[in-house]
Amino acid sequence: MRSSKLHIALFSLLFLSNHQTAFSQLNIFQEAFEQKKVDEAMQAFDKAWSMDSNEAKPFIIKYLSLYAMKGDYTTAYNRLQPLIANNALPTYLKDKAESLYKTCSFAIRYPIAKEITIQNIGDSINSKDAEYFPSINFQDSILLFMRRANWQREDFYVSYLNKDGFTKAQLMKDALNSSAKKGSASVSKDQQTLYFAADFPGMGYGRYDIYKVVATDSGWSSPKNLGRNINTDFWESAPSISPDGNALYFCSNSPDGYGGIDIYVSYKNEKGYWEEAENLGPNINTAADEQAPFIHADNQTLYFASSGWPGFGGSDVFVSRKNKNGEWSKPINLGYPINTFDNEGSISVTSNGQDAFMASDRADTRGGLDIYKVVLAESTRGFMKEDTTDFAVVVNQTKNFNAVLFEVNSDQIKFVGNELDSVAKFLILNKKATIIIEGHTDNTGNVTQNLLLSSKRAEAIKQWLINHQVEANRISTIGFGDKVPIASNNTEAGRALNRRTSFRIIF
Repeated sequence: MRSSKLHIALFSLLFLSNHQTAFSQLNIFQEAFEQKKVDEAMQAFDKAWSMDSNEAKPFIIKYLSLYAMKGDYTTAYNRLQPLIANNALPTYLKDKAESLYKTCSFAIRYPIAKEITIQNIGDSINSKDAEYFPSINFQDSILLFMRRANWQREDFYVSYLNKDGFTKAQLMKDALNSSAKKGSASVSKDQQTLYFAADFPGMGYGRYDIYKVVATDSGWSSPKNLGRNINTDFWESAPSISPDGNALYFCSNSPDGYGGIDIYVSYKNEKGYWEEAENLGPNINTAADEQAPFIHADNQTLYFASSGWPGFGGSDVFVSRKNKNGEWSKPINLGYPINTFDNEGSISVTSNGQDAFMASDRADTRGGLDIYKVVLAESTRGFMKEDTTDFAVVVNQTKNFNAVLFEVNSDQIKFVGNELDSVAKFLILNKKATIIIEGHTDNTGNVTQNLLLSSKRAEAIKQWLINHQVEANRISTIGFGDKVPIASNNTEAGRALNRRTSFRIIF
Protein backbone atom coordinates (compact mmCIF):
# COMPACT_ATOMS: atom_id res chain seq x y z
CA MET A 1 0.00 0.00 0.00
CA ARG A 2 2.80 2.39 0.95
CA SER A 3 4.66 1.43 -2.23
CA SER A 4 1.58 2.18 -4.32
CA LYS A 5 1.17 5.57 -2.65
CA LEU A 6 4.87 6.27 -3.15
CA HIS A 7 4.57 5.46 -6.86
CA ILE A 8 1.57 7.76 -7.18
CA ALA A 9 3.42 10.54 -5.36
CA LEU A 10 6.51 10.11 -7.55
CA PHE A 11 4.35 10.06 -10.67
CA SER A 12 2.56 13.21 -9.52
CA LEU A 13 5.86 14.95 -8.86
CA LEU A 14 7.20 13.87 -12.25
CA PHE A 15 3.99 14.99 -13.98
CA LEU A 16 4.06 18.33 -12.16
CA SER A 17 7.73 18.81 -13.01
CA ASN A 18 7.12 18.05 -16.69
CA HIS A 19 4.05 20.29 -16.66
CA GLN A 20 5.98 23.19 -15.16
CA THR A 21 8.91 22.65 -17.52
CA ALA A 22 6.59 22.43 -20.53
CA PHE A 23 4.80 25.57 -19.34
CA SER A 24 8.15 27.34 -19.07
CA GLN A 25 9.11 26.30 -22.61
CA LEU A 26 5.75 27.49 -23.94
CA ASN A 27 6.37 30.89 -22.38
CA ILE A 28 9.71 31.01 -24.21
CA PHE A 29 7.91 29.92 -27.38
CA GLN A 30 5.30 32.68 -27.06
CA GLU A 31 7.89 35.39 -26.44
CA ALA A 32 10.12 34.24 -29.31
CA PHE A 33 7.08 34.00 -31.61
CA GLU A 34 6.08 37.60 -30.88
CA GLN A 35 9.65 38.76 -31.59
CA LYS A 36 9.75 36.71 -34.82
CA LYS A 37 12.67 34.63 -33.57
CA VAL A 38 11.51 31.66 -35.59
CA ASP A 39 14.22 29.10 -34.83
CA GLU A 40 14.18 29.85 -31.11
CA ALA A 41 10.38 29.53 -31.02
CA MET A 42 10.50 26.19 -32.85
CA GLN A 43 13.07 24.74 -30.46
CA ALA A 44 11.05 25.82 -27.42
CA PHE A 45 7.84 24.29 -28.78
CA ASP A 46 9.55 20.99 -29.69
CA LYS A 47 10.84 20.73 -26.12
CA ALA A 48 7.42 21.56 -24.67
CA TRP A 49 5.74 18.95 -26.92
CA SER A 50 8.18 16.22 -25.87
CA MET A 51 7.52 17.01 -22.19
CA ASP A 52 3.74 17.41 -22.30
CA SER A 53 1.96 17.22 -25.66
CA ASN A 54 -1.43 17.96 -24.12
CA GLU A 55 -0.13 21.21 -22.65
CA ALA A 56 1.46 22.17 -25.99
CA LYS A 57 -1.46 21.17 -28.22
CA PRO A 58 -3.33 24.52 -28.07
CA PHE A 59 -0.29 26.12 -29.74
CA ILE A 60 0.17 23.59 -32.56
CA ILE A 61 -1.27 25.82 -35.32
CA LYS A 62 0.79 28.78 -34.21
CA TYR A 63 3.82 26.46 -34.24
CA LEU A 64 3.10 25.23 -37.78
CA SER A 65 2.69 28.83 -38.94
CA LEU A 66 6.39 29.28 -38.11
CA TYR A 67 7.21 27.14 -41.15
CA ALA A 68 5.16 29.52 -43.27
CA MET A 69 7.05 32.45 -41.74
CA LYS A 70 10.28 30.81 -42.94
CA GLY A 71 8.79 30.39 -46.41
CA ASP A 72 8.51 26.63 -45.95
CA TYR A 73 4.83 26.39 -46.83
CA THR A 74 5.24 22.78 -47.98
CA THR A 75 6.15 21.46 -44.52
CA ALA A 76 3.33 23.41 -42.91
CA TYR A 77 0.91 22.02 -45.51
CA ASN A 78 2.10 18.41 -45.11
CA ARG A 79 1.83 18.51 -41.32
CA LEU A 80 -1.56 20.22 -41.34
CA GLN A 81 -3.13 17.80 -43.82
CA PRO A 82 -3.42 14.71 -41.54
CA LEU A 83 -4.53 16.84 -38.57
CA ILE A 84 -7.44 18.20 -40.59
CA ALA A 85 -8.23 14.94 -42.42
CA ASN A 86 -8.29 12.89 -39.19
CA ASN A 87 -10.27 15.50 -37.26
CA ALA A 88 -7.45 15.52 -34.72
CA LEU A 89 -7.79 19.14 -33.65
CA PRO A 90 -9.99 20.61 -30.93
CA THR A 91 -12.90 22.72 -32.16
CA TYR A 92 -11.34 26.03 -31.16
CA LEU A 93 -8.36 25.39 -33.50
CA LYS A 94 -10.25 24.25 -36.60
CA ASP A 95 -10.88 27.67 -38.13
CA LYS A 96 -7.24 28.70 -37.64
CA ALA A 97 -6.09 25.40 -39.13
CA GLU A 98 -8.33 25.79 -42.18
CA SER A 99 -7.11 29.36 -42.72
CA LEU A 100 -3.44 28.31 -42.54
CA TYR A 101 -4.12 25.30 -44.76
CA LYS A 102 -5.75 27.53 -47.39
CA THR A 103 -2.80 29.90 -47.32
CA CYS A 104 -0.27 27.06 -47.68
CA SER A 105 -2.30 25.50 -50.50
CA PHE A 106 -2.11 28.79 -52.42
CA ALA A 107 1.58 29.33 -51.68
CA ILE A 108 2.86 25.92 -52.80
CA ARG A 109 0.99 26.23 -56.10
CA TYR A 110 2.11 29.79 -56.88
CA PRO A 111 5.22 29.95 -59.11
CA ILE A 112 8.19 31.83 -57.66
CA ALA A 113 9.72 34.24 -60.21
CA LYS A 114 13.50 33.97 -60.16
CA GLU A 115 13.94 37.62 -61.19
CA ILE A 116 12.49 38.94 -57.92
CA THR A 117 15.09 40.49 -55.62
CA ILE A 118 14.68 42.42 -52.36
CA GLN A 119 17.34 44.61 -50.74
CA ASN A 120 17.27 46.91 -47.72
CA ILE A 121 17.69 50.43 -49.09
CA GLY A 122 20.22 51.25 -46.37
CA ASP A 123 21.03 53.68 -43.59
CA SER A 124 20.49 56.85 -45.61
CA ILE A 125 16.76 56.08 -45.42
CA ASN A 126 16.20 53.52 -42.65
CA SER A 127 16.75 53.99 -38.92
CA LYS A 128 15.86 52.42 -35.58
CA ASP A 129 12.40 53.95 -36.04
CA ALA A 130 9.73 52.67 -38.44
CA GLU A 131 9.89 53.84 -42.08
CA TYR A 132 6.94 53.20 -44.37
CA PHE A 133 4.64 54.59 -47.12
CA PRO A 134 7.43 55.14 -49.69
CA SER A 135 6.46 57.30 -52.68
CA ILE A 136 8.79 57.81 -55.65
CA ASN A 137 8.12 60.77 -57.94
CA PHE A 138 7.42 60.30 -61.66
CA GLN A 139 11.01 61.27 -62.52
CA ASP A 140 12.40 58.63 -60.12
CA SER A 141 14.59 61.27 -58.46
CA ILE A 142 12.81 61.99 -55.16
CA LEU A 143 11.67 59.54 -52.50
CA LEU A 144 9.13 60.64 -49.92
CA PHE A 145 8.31 58.42 -46.96
CA MET A 146 6.92 58.40 -43.45
CA ARG A 147 8.93 57.89 -40.27
CA ARG A 148 7.33 57.21 -36.90
CA ALA A 149 9.44 58.06 -33.86
CA ASN A 150 8.83 55.80 -30.86
CA TRP A 151 5.64 54.57 -32.54
CA GLN A 152 4.02 57.92 -31.81
CA ARG A 153 4.64 60.99 -33.96
CA GLU A 154 4.59 60.50 -37.75
CA ASP A 155 6.56 62.83 -40.06
CA PHE A 156 7.34 63.10 -43.76
CA TYR A 157 10.96 62.74 -44.85
CA VAL A 158 12.54 63.27 -48.25
CA SER A 159 15.64 61.86 -49.98
CA TYR A 160 17.10 62.65 -53.41
CA LEU A 161 18.60 60.15 -55.82
CA ASN A 162 22.06 60.79 -57.31
CA LYS A 163 24.67 58.57 -58.94
CA ASP A 164 25.76 57.27 -55.52
CA GLY A 165 22.25 56.36 -54.42
CA PHE A 166 19.83 58.13 -52.11
CA THR A 167 21.00 61.09 -50.04
CA LYS A 168 20.58 61.18 -46.27
CA ALA A 169 16.88 61.58 -45.56
CA GLN A 170 15.79 64.98 -44.29
CA LEU A 171 12.76 66.00 -42.28
CA MET A 172 10.35 68.07 -44.36
CA LYS A 173 9.92 71.27 -42.38
CA ASP A 174 6.83 72.63 -44.10
CA ALA A 175 3.27 73.00 -42.82
CA LEU A 176 2.32 69.52 -44.01
CA ASN A 177 4.29 68.12 -41.05
CA SER A 178 2.46 70.27 -38.50
CA SER A 179 0.05 67.47 -37.52
CA ALA A 180 1.41 64.56 -35.49
CA LYS A 181 -0.92 62.13 -37.30
CA LYS A 182 -0.43 61.74 -41.04
CA GLY A 183 -0.70 59.19 -43.83
CA SER A 184 1.11 58.69 -47.11
CA ALA A 185 1.92 61.38 -49.71
CA SER A 186 1.86 61.61 -53.50
CA VAL A 187 3.44 64.34 -55.66
CA SER A 188 2.07 65.50 -59.00
CA LYS A 189 4.17 64.98 -62.12
CA ASP A 190 5.17 68.65 -62.32
CA GLN A 191 6.01 68.49 -58.60
CA GLN A 192 3.94 71.57 -57.89
CA THR A 193 1.21 69.84 -55.86
CA LEU A 194 1.51 67.31 -53.05
CA TYR A 195 -1.45 65.27 -51.79
CA PHE A 196 -1.39 63.65 -48.36
CA ALA A 197 -3.60 62.32 -45.59
CA ALA A 198 -3.64 63.80 -42.11
CA ASP A 199 -5.69 64.37 -39.00
CA PHE A 200 -5.77 68.13 -38.50
CA PRO A 201 -8.04 68.87 -35.53
CA GLY A 202 -10.85 71.18 -36.57
CA MET A 203 -10.02 71.08 -40.29
CA GLY A 204 -11.44 67.75 -41.41
CA TYR A 205 -14.76 66.00 -41.86
CA GLY A 206 -13.62 62.68 -40.35
CA ARG A 207 -10.73 61.24 -38.38
CA TYR A 208 -8.37 61.38 -41.39
CA ASP A 209 -8.93 63.47 -44.53
CA ILE A 210 -6.95 64.08 -47.72
CA TYR A 211 -5.31 67.46 -48.19
CA LYS A 212 -3.14 69.19 -50.76
CA VAL A 213 -0.31 71.70 -50.59
CA VAL A 214 1.20 73.62 -53.51
CA ALA A 215 4.79 74.67 -54.12
CA THR A 216 5.70 78.29 -53.39
CA ASP A 217 8.99 80.16 -53.22
CA SER A 218 8.94 79.79 -49.45
CA GLY A 219 8.10 76.08 -49.44
CA TRP A 220 4.83 74.20 -49.42
CA SER A 221 1.67 76.20 -48.82
CA SER A 222 -0.74 75.70 -45.94
CA PRO A 223 -2.76 72.46 -46.26
CA LYS A 224 -6.14 72.66 -48.00
CA ASN A 225 -8.86 70.06 -47.48
CA LEU A 226 -9.98 68.51 -50.78
CA GLY A 227 -13.63 68.75 -49.81
CA ARG A 228 -16.76 66.64 -49.53
CA ASN A 229 -16.49 64.92 -52.92
CA ILE A 230 -13.43 63.05 -51.58
CA ASN A 231 -13.52 63.29 -47.79
CA THR A 232 -16.37 61.99 -45.63
CA ASP A 233 -17.29 61.67 -41.97
CA PHE A 234 -15.23 58.48 -42.00
CA TRP A 235 -11.53 57.71 -42.68
CA GLU A 236 -9.75 58.62 -45.95
CA SER A 237 -6.05 58.05 -46.59
CA ALA A 238 -3.27 56.94 -48.96
CA PRO A 239 -3.78 59.30 -51.93
CA SER A 240 -2.06 58.53 -55.26
CA ILE A 241 -2.25 61.11 -58.04
CA SER A 242 -2.23 59.93 -61.67
CA PRO A 243 0.55 61.14 -64.02
CA ASP A 244 -1.89 63.35 -65.95
CA GLY A 245 -3.17 64.86 -62.69
CA ASN A 246 -6.78 64.06 -63.53
CA ALA A 247 -7.42 61.08 -61.24
CA LEU A 248 -6.84 60.73 -57.51
CA TYR A 249 -6.89 57.23 -56.03
CA PHE A 250 -7.28 56.76 -52.28
CA CYS A 251 -8.78 54.43 -49.68
CA SER A 252 -11.72 54.89 -47.32
CA ASN A 253 -13.67 52.92 -44.74
CA SER A 254 -16.93 54.55 -45.79
CA PRO A 255 -19.81 52.09 -45.12
CA ASP A 256 -21.06 52.34 -48.72
CA GLY A 257 -18.21 50.07 -49.88
CA TYR A 258 -17.81 46.30 -50.12
CA GLY A 259 -16.66 45.95 -46.51
CA GLY A 260 -13.73 47.08 -44.41
CA ILE A 261 -11.50 49.53 -46.31
CA ASP A 262 -12.02 50.03 -50.07
CA ILE A 263 -10.17 51.88 -52.83
CA TYR A 264 -11.88 54.82 -54.53
CA VAL A 265 -11.05 57.25 -57.36
CA SER A 266 -12.07 60.84 -58.00
CA TYR A 267 -11.73 62.49 -61.42
CA LYS A 268 -11.02 66.15 -62.07
CA ASN A 269 -13.59 67.88 -64.27
CA GLU A 270 -13.01 70.48 -66.99
CA LYS A 271 -13.22 73.29 -64.46
CA GLY A 272 -10.46 71.75 -62.35
CA TYR A 273 -12.68 70.51 -59.52
CA TRP A 274 -12.71 66.99 -58.11
CA GLU A 275 -15.89 65.06 -58.89
CA GLU A 276 -17.63 62.77 -56.38
CA ALA A 277 -15.43 59.75 -55.67
CA GLU A 278 -16.30 56.35 -57.14
CA ASN A 279 -15.67 52.92 -55.64
CA LEU A 280 -13.34 50.89 -57.90
CA GLY A 281 -15.71 47.95 -57.68
CA PRO A 282 -15.54 44.20 -56.97
CA ASN A 283 -12.62 43.56 -59.35
CA ILE A 284 -10.48 45.43 -56.81
CA ASN A 285 -12.36 45.58 -53.50
CA THR A 286 -13.44 42.69 -51.26
CA ALA A 287 -15.23 42.27 -47.95
CA ALA A 288 -11.80 42.60 -46.27
CA ASP A 289 -9.36 45.56 -46.51
CA GLU A 290 -7.83 47.06 -49.67
CA GLN A 291 -5.32 49.80 -48.96
CA ALA A 292 -2.33 51.87 -50.17
CA PRO A 293 -3.19 52.30 -53.88
CA PHE A 294 -0.39 53.40 -56.21
CA ILE A 295 -1.07 54.34 -59.83
CA HIS A 296 1.97 53.77 -62.05
CA ALA A 297 3.45 56.26 -64.51
CA ASP A 298 1.77 54.33 -67.35
CA ASN A 299 -1.61 55.47 -65.91
CA GLN A 300 -3.12 52.00 -66.33
CA THR A 301 -1.35 49.80 -63.76
CA LEU A 302 -2.58 49.94 -60.16
CA TYR A 303 -0.75 48.41 -57.19
CA PHE A 304 -2.46 47.97 -53.82
CA ALA A 305 -2.46 45.92 -50.61
CA SER A 306 -5.27 43.52 -49.75
CA SER A 307 -6.17 41.02 -47.06
CA GLY A 308 -9.13 39.76 -49.08
CA TRP A 309 -7.60 38.24 -52.22
CA PRO A 310 -5.78 34.85 -51.99
CA GLY A 311 -2.22 35.26 -50.80
CA PHE A 312 0.71 34.13 -48.72
CA GLY A 313 -0.78 35.17 -45.38
CA GLY A 314 -1.89 38.45 -43.85
CA SER A 315 -2.06 41.37 -46.24
CA ASP A 316 -0.34 40.97 -49.65
CA VAL A 317 0.46 43.40 -52.46
CA PHE A 318 -1.32 42.98 -55.81
CA VAL A 319 -1.40 44.54 -59.27
CA SER A 320 -4.35 45.18 -61.59
CA ARG A 321 -4.47 46.70 -65.08
CA LYS A 322 -7.11 48.93 -66.63
CA ASN A 323 -8.30 48.00 -70.13
CA LYS A 324 -9.42 50.37 -72.88
CA ASN A 325 -12.97 50.27 -71.49
CA GLY A 326 -11.78 51.48 -68.09
CA GLU A 327 -12.33 48.10 -66.42
CA TRP A 328 -9.84 46.70 -63.92
CA SER A 329 -8.48 43.18 -64.36
CA LYS A 330 -8.51 40.50 -61.68
CA PRO A 331 -5.61 41.29 -59.30
CA ILE A 332 -2.32 39.39 -59.60
CA ASN A 333 -0.35 38.60 -56.45
CA LEU A 334 3.20 40.05 -56.64
CA GLY A 335 4.50 36.70 -55.40
CA TYR A 336 6.95 35.37 -52.85
CA PRO A 337 9.28 36.69 -51.42
CA ILE A 338 7.77 40.15 -51.96
CA ASN A 339 4.69 38.86 -50.16
CA THR A 340 5.27 36.69 -47.10
CA PHE A 341 3.27 35.20 -44.24
CA ASP A 342 3.43 38.58 -42.49
CA ASN A 343 1.49 41.68 -43.53
CA GLU A 344 2.85 43.53 -46.54
CA GLY A 345 1.73 47.10 -47.16
CA SER A 346 2.54 50.04 -49.38
CA ILE A 347 4.59 49.88 -52.58
CA SER A 348 5.75 52.52 -55.08
CA VAL A 349 6.97 51.48 -58.55
CA THR A 350 9.44 53.46 -60.68
CA SER A 351 8.63 54.63 -64.19
CA ASN A 352 10.61 51.77 -65.75
CA GLY A 353 7.99 49.41 -64.33
CA GLN A 354 10.62 47.00 -63.01
CA ASP A 355 11.93 48.51 -59.76
CA ALA A 356 9.89 49.32 -56.70
CA PHE A 357 10.17 50.50 -53.10
CA MET A 358 8.15 48.88 -50.34
CA ALA A 359 7.92 48.87 -46.56
CA SER A 360 8.55 45.60 -44.75
CA ASP A 361 9.79 44.13 -41.48
CA ARG A 362 12.47 41.57 -42.36
CA ALA A 363 15.49 39.97 -40.71
CA ASP A 364 17.87 42.81 -41.70
CA THR A 365 15.61 45.63 -40.53
CA ARG A 366 17.25 48.57 -38.74
CA GLY A 367 14.22 48.69 -36.48
CA GLY A 368 10.59 47.82 -37.17
CA LEU A 369 9.46 48.61 -40.70
CA ASP A 370 12.19 49.53 -43.18
CA ILE A 371 12.07 50.52 -46.84
CA TYR A 372 13.36 47.96 -49.33
CA LYS A 373 14.18 48.15 -53.03
CA VAL A 374 12.48 45.41 -55.05
CA VAL A 375 12.83 44.04 -58.57
CA LEU A 376 9.39 42.87 -59.68
CA ALA A 377 8.51 39.72 -61.59
CA GLU A 378 8.04 40.41 -65.29
CA SER A 379 4.34 39.55 -65.16
CA THR A 380 3.65 42.20 -62.51
CA ARG A 381 5.60 45.14 -63.91
CA GLY A 382 4.16 48.44 -65.01
CA PHE A 383 4.58 49.36 -68.66
CA MET A 384 7.87 51.16 -69.17
CA LYS A 385 7.69 54.81 -70.13
CA GLU A 386 10.78 55.64 -72.17
CA ASP A 387 10.35 59.34 -71.40
CA THR A 388 8.11 60.51 -68.57
CA THR A 389 8.92 64.20 -69.16
CA ASP A 390 6.96 66.80 -71.13
CA PHE A 391 9.85 69.26 -71.42
CA ALA A 392 11.50 70.20 -74.72
CA VAL A 393 15.18 71.14 -74.74
CA VAL A 394 15.77 74.15 -77.02
CA VAL A 395 19.23 74.97 -78.38
CA ASN A 396 20.60 78.54 -78.36
CA GLN A 397 17.66 79.93 -76.37
CA THR A 398 17.46 80.77 -72.69
CA LYS A 399 14.85 78.72 -70.87
CA ASN A 400 13.79 78.69 -67.21
CA PHE A 401 13.88 75.73 -64.85
CA ASN A 402 10.28 76.15 -63.70
CA ALA A 403 10.10 73.08 -61.44
CA VAL A 404 13.50 73.27 -59.71
CA LEU A 405 12.75 74.49 -56.19
CA PHE A 406 15.24 75.71 -53.57
CA GLU A 407 14.95 76.10 -49.83
CA VAL A 408 14.25 79.72 -48.80
CA ASN A 409 17.40 81.90 -49.01
CA SER A 410 19.45 78.76 -49.66
CA ASP A 411 21.18 76.92 -52.50
CA GLN A 412 19.82 73.63 -51.18
CA ILE A 413 17.66 72.05 -53.90
CA LYS A 414 14.28 71.08 -52.50
CA PHE A 415 12.65 69.51 -55.56
CA VAL A 416 14.06 68.55 -58.95
CA GLY A 417 11.59 68.96 -61.79
CA ASN A 418 11.43 67.04 -65.04
CA GLU A 419 13.44 69.71 -66.84
CA LEU A 420 16.71 68.53 -65.29
CA ASP A 421 16.03 64.96 -66.33
CA SER A 422 15.46 66.07 -69.92
CA VAL A 423 18.53 68.31 -69.95
CA ALA A 424 20.74 65.55 -68.55
CA LYS A 425 19.46 63.06 -71.15
CA PHE A 426 20.02 65.59 -73.95
CA LEU A 427 23.60 66.35 -72.89
CA ILE A 428 24.46 62.68 -72.50
CA LEU A 429 23.20 61.94 -76.01
CA ASN A 430 24.78 65.06 -77.56
CA LYS A 431 28.42 65.03 -76.50
CA LYS A 432 29.30 68.23 -78.41
CA ALA A 433 26.68 70.28 -76.58
CA THR A 434 27.55 72.50 -73.61
CA ILE A 435 25.30 74.28 -71.14
CA ILE A 436 25.37 77.66 -69.39
CA ILE A 437 23.35 77.81 -66.16
CA GLU A 438 22.22 81.20 -64.85
CA GLY A 439 21.00 82.16 -61.38
CA HIS A 440 18.73 85.17 -60.70
CA THR A 441 17.06 86.83 -57.69
CA ASP A 442 14.64 89.69 -57.10
CA ASN A 443 15.86 93.03 -55.75
CA THR A 444 14.93 92.51 -52.09
CA GLY A 445 17.73 92.12 -49.59
CA ASN A 446 21.45 92.79 -49.87
CA VAL A 447 22.84 93.14 -53.43
CA THR A 448 26.07 91.26 -52.63
CA GLN A 449 24.21 88.42 -50.90
CA ASN A 450 21.76 88.15 -53.80
CA LEU A 451 24.65 87.87 -56.25
CA LEU A 452 26.27 85.14 -54.14
CA LEU A 453 23.00 83.25 -53.72
CA SER A 454 22.28 83.30 -57.46
CA SER A 455 25.77 81.94 -58.17
CA LYS A 456 25.43 79.18 -55.59
CA ARG A 457 22.07 78.08 -56.98
CA ALA A 458 23.51 77.82 -60.47
CA GLU A 459 26.38 75.78 -59.04
CA ALA A 460 23.93 73.49 -57.24
CA ILE A 461 22.25 72.66 -60.55
CA LYS A 462 25.66 72.07 -62.12
CA GLN A 463 26.50 69.59 -59.38
CA TRP A 464 23.18 67.79 -59.92
CA LEU A 465 24.01 67.34 -63.61
CA ILE A 466 27.52 66.11 -62.74
CA ASN A 467 25.96 63.58 -60.37
CA HIS A 468 23.84 62.40 -63.29
CA GLN A 469 26.78 61.66 -65.60
CA VAL A 470 27.23 65.00 -67.39
CA GLU A 471 30.92 66.01 -67.62
CA ALA A 472 31.86 69.04 -65.51
CA ASN A 473 33.87 70.66 -68.32
CA ARG A 474 30.69 70.98 -70.38
CA ILE A 475 28.87 73.03 -67.73
CA SER A 476 29.34 76.76 -67.06
CA THR A 477 27.57 78.80 -64.38
CA ILE A 478 26.99 82.48 -63.73
CA GLY A 479 25.06 84.38 -61.08
CA PHE A 480 23.39 87.66 -62.03
CA GLY A 481 21.70 88.49 -58.73
CA ASP A 482 18.93 91.03 -59.47
CA LYS A 483 20.63 92.54 -62.57
CA VAL A 484 18.51 90.77 -65.24
CA PRO A 485 14.85 91.00 -64.19
CA ILE A 486 12.13 89.67 -66.50
CA ALA A 487 9.28 91.38 -64.62
CA SER A 488 8.69 94.34 -62.31
CA ASN A 489 10.04 94.03 -58.78
CA ASN A 490 7.23 96.28 -57.53
CA THR A 491 4.82 93.37 -57.08
CA GLU A 492 5.12 89.97 -55.41
CA ALA A 493 4.07 88.27 -58.64
CA GLY A 494 6.85 90.05 -60.50
CA ARG A 495 9.45 89.30 -57.85
CA ALA A 496 8.43 85.61 -57.96
CA LEU A 497 9.13 85.55 -61.70
CA ASN A 498 12.53 87.17 -61.20
CA ARG A 499 13.60 84.55 -58.64
CA ARG A 500 14.62 81.86 -61.14
CA THR A 501 17.33 79.67 -62.56
CA SER A 502 17.67 79.33 -66.32
CA PHE A 503 19.92 77.69 -68.89
CA ARG A 504 21.12 77.92 -72.46
CA ILE A 505 22.47 75.00 -74.49
CA ILE A 506 24.99 75.72 -77.28
CA PHE A 507 27.15 73.62 -79.59
